[in-house]
Amino acid sequence: MAKNISKVYLLNVPLEDDMRNTLYFASASAQHTYFQNNISKTYNNVSYQSETRTFRCPDQIDTVRQYNYIMWQNTAYSNKWFYAFIKKMTYVSDGYTDVVFEVDPLQTFMFDITIKPSFVEREHTNNDTVGANTLPEGLELGDMVCNGDVTNFGVNIAGVGDWVIVVDVSMIENPGDGQTLKYSGDPPVQYVNSTPSGLYHLVLGVNQSVVIGANTIIDLYNEAGLADAIQNVYILPRDLIGNVTPITLTTMGSAPNHRSIGVYMPNSSTGVTNLGTFTKGRVNNIRGYIPRNNKLLCWPFNYINVSNNAGSTIPYRYEDFSGDVSFKVEGVMTPSGSIKAVPQNYKYINSNENAYDYSITSAKYPICAWTTDAYTNWLTQNGVNMAMQWQKELLGGAVDIIGGGVRGALAGAAAGGIGAIPGALAGAGIGAIGAGASLIGVAKEQFQAKTQANMVADQSRGNANAGDIVWSKHKSQFTFIPMSIKAEYARCIDDYFDAFGYQVNRMKTPNTNHRQNWWYTKTMNANIVGNVPNEEMNKIKEAYNNGLTFWRNPSNFLNYSVSNGIV
Repeated sequence: MAKNISKVYLLNVPLEDDMRNTLYFASASAQHTYFQNNISKTYNNVSYQSETRTFRCPDQIDTVRQYNYIMWQNTAYSNKWFYAFIKKMTYVSDGYTDVVFEVDPLQTFMFDITIKPSFVEREHTNNDTVGANTLPEGLELGDMVCNGDVTNFGVNIAGVGDWVIVVDVSMIENPGDGQTLKYSGDPPVQYVNSTPSGLYHLVLGVNQSVVIGANTIIDLYNEAGLADAIQNVYILPRDLIGNVTPITLTTMGSAPNHRSIGVYMPNSSTGVTNLGTFTKGRVNNIRGYIPRNNKLLCWPFNYINVSNNAGSTIPYRYEDFSGDVSFKVEGVMTPSGSIKAVPQNYKYINSNENAYDYSITSAKYPICAWTTDAYTNWLTQNGVNMAMQWQKELLGGAVDIIGGGVRGALAGAAAGGIGAIPGALAGAGIGAIGAGASLIGVAKEQFQAKTQANMVADQSRGNANAGDIVWSKHKSQFTFIPMSIKAEYARCIDDYFDAFGYQVNRMKTPNTNHRQNWWYTKTMNANIVGNVPNEEMNKIKEAYNNGLTFWRNPSNFLNYSVSNGIV
């Protein structure tokens, strides 16, 4: 073996043999300069140094014990420098120490290898724009907390003046000889939300008291004997009612109390009503903590909850909006109301009109209960039939010959009962005695029927449980609540991202030389080629697969407190 052909240097550098961290150099000359500047012991003209042997150092062990790194060059054969970790030192004699070393393949072959596209599990990315990195991290998040101002938006129902009552009815007049209800005004259209409807929608509270108007319309239908025509009574926000047309409803005929009431009906053009747009800027902090890694400003660390205050809450991700958080609130006139908050410019949907699948529906507005006057309704419905029964019994079917005098008189008798019979007959020119016993029987029968009808309780219809706390507290709006993890967790996760980057899970060439001070790479089955012995190449691949951090500036080695922005 050749003698005196190599140079060996002992150093003290921050590198460790677990190869979790290493230094990055832009060139072999820069690499050599760094290590040369850290040489502490120099041994020239020593024997050839093998990559797998022990260097017999011509110094006492206590002299060289402080060093952890070795470099050498076999000058007789090549100009390549080898770098290695000192594994241990063994005392040989007072003048000699065996230095056992192991090649540092990362430094020795840094400029002899090429990293091919590999499956990269984690790394520091070269794009940290909010929303650019959203793969799940599987980290402990703790409890979510409110992260900013809570905003209510939507229809504001703070008082009586902000809402109307809608009464849906199946008829607004009953034409014919026995007509009890008629309307006046423009011909009504049976439309709602631009859709043909089988009902007429009477809007109360546009220009009058809501409650009084509702009670009046119910009484009007009772007195007309048309209580069954009322199908729904419900409350809606005034803002939800579009263009309306006025009409007047009037009772007539046999109704005991004639009255009129003005109401409104929606025009055929009434459709979707735009109730406004909620816009909120993105957050840039977590409970006051400003993260260094922007992934913390995305789901699941940071998001906005939208609640309808009635048990439904949908989380929306800031990064899925193109720009600021924006929701369009719109609705239509329907029992309980139909109001939605629709996200705008969301999830790359090219039209805001196509985002309804991601919308949230508001709390329902009350469907009211109402009472029908059973006796008044019965009396109106049966008054004509009762009079006709009197006429039939009295005249034996010759009612039409007598004329309207008898009909009117007997109708009054029907309403007055048995005591009114003599007067009614006398007024018609017919003796009371001639009426016979049959008239007394009719009177008795009708009196009993009226008495029984008067004993029937008024009927309650609709929803008896119309009110809830959401309506009572005027919270029938959407509530926008910024949410995030706690600042304590954010700091921990931010530190983790500082050290180990983001989850990537892509087949790609690992990023390198793209951060100010350090970058981390972890691969699976790293693809690396080069003029490197298999044993050393396997160690290089293993280092990448285990996770490896490169440090640009030796003075900042392992110092995670310095800035590390994208270069």
